[in-house]
Amino acid sequence: MRKYLNKGLLYEWFNASKVPIVIGLITWGVIAHMDLKSDMRYMCQMIGTADSNNYEASNLEVYLILVFIFLAIYIFANGANKRNTMMFLCSGPYTKKQIKVNELICLLMTLGLFVIMYIYMAVTMYVQNHEFISIVNGYPQVIVIEIFRLLLFGTIGIFLLIEIDLLFSNSIIAYFGMIALLVSTMFISIKLRIIMNYLHILTPKIDAIFRYPGHRDYDHANILFYGRPYYSGEWAKTFKTIAVLIIIIAIMLVIFNIFEKKYKLEASSKIFSCKANENMIVTYISLAIGSFADLLIVDGAFSNRLFRSARIQPYVSVESFEMLATDLIIIGVVTFISYRIIKKILKAIG
Repeated sequence: MRKYLNKGLLYEWFNASKVPIVIGLITWGVIAHMDLKSDMRYMCQMIGTADSNNYEASNLEVYLILVFIFLAIYIFANGANKRNTMMFLCSGPYTKKQIKVNELICLLMTLGLFVIMYIYMAVTMYVQNHEFISIVNGYPQVIVIEIFRLLLFGTIGIFLLIEIDLLFSNSIIAYFGMIALLVSTMFISIKLRIIMNYLHILTPKIDAIFRYPGHRDYDHANILFYGRPYYSGEWAKTFKTIAVLIIIIAIMLVIFNIFEKKYKLEASSKIFSCKANENMIVTYISLAIGSFADLLIVDGAFSNRLFRSARIQPYVSVESFEMLATDLIIIGVVTFISYRIIKKILKAIG
C-alpha cells in the first residue's frame, strides 16, 4: 500500500473531514468516559455486596455510535456527488487505485485516533481510581481486550464501508444501499442459522463463538463478542478468535482489491459502478427477500410443526431433509420472482 500513499490526497481527505472527526472524537470521548465510569460504579456495587471483583468487558452495543460517526466522516470526505469527485481526481495526477487506497489509509488512521482517545480515557480512569482498581481483578486485561475490539471490529467495519461504497456510483444511493445490504445480511444469516441448526452442521462450534449465552453458560461466552466478567486463563481462546478476525480482515482486503479493479467510472450507471456489481447486489437482495418470505411462511403457516420436529432431533432425520426441501423451494421461487421484478424496475429507471 505504501507505493499508493499520497500526501496530497491525505491532506485533502482530512481537510474535508476534519469537522466530523473532531466532533466524533469529542462524542466518543464522552461516551467512553461515561461507560468506564458506569463500569466503576457497577464494580463498587459488586464488591460492596461481595459478589465478585472481576472487571467486566462492555457490550458491543457501546460501539454502535462509532458506526454513525464513521459514516458521517465518510460522507463529508467524499461529498454528495462521489462520481464527479472521482472523475475530477482521476483527471489529475492521481490514479483510481491511489484514491481508494488513500481513503482506506485515512479511515484506518482515523480509527487509530479513536483508539488513542479510548486509551486516554482508560488511563485517566485508572489514575482517578487507582486505589480502588488495585482490588479489582482484570482491569488492564479488559482494557487491552477493548482495544483489540476497537481495532479488529473497526477495521472490519471500515472495509465493509468502502467495499459497499465501491459497488455504487452514487453516494446517496450507496448510503441507502448499505442499509439494504445490512438488512439483507440479517435475513440471510437468520435463515442460514436455522438451516444449520436443524441439519446439525457445526452447531456446537458456532454456538461456542457467536451465540448469546444463557445464564448457565454466561461465564464461558467469548469475551470479544459479549460483555461479561474477565477471568484468568482465557487468553488462549481470545487469541484464537483474534486470529480468526485477522483472517477475515485479510479476506476483506482481497475483496477490496477485486471491487476496486471492477469499479469503472466509464461503465457506471446511475446507481451501480458496473454491470457485474448490479447483478451481484440484485441477486443478494433477492435472496434476502426469499429468506424473509421463507421465514414468514415456515414460522407461520405451513411447516411450523415439521420445523420444530426437525430442530429438536439430535441427528439428521427425514424431517430435516423435508424441511430443507421446503426451504429451498420457497427461497428459490421467491428469489427468482424478486430478481425479475427488481431488474425490471432498474431497467425502467435507466
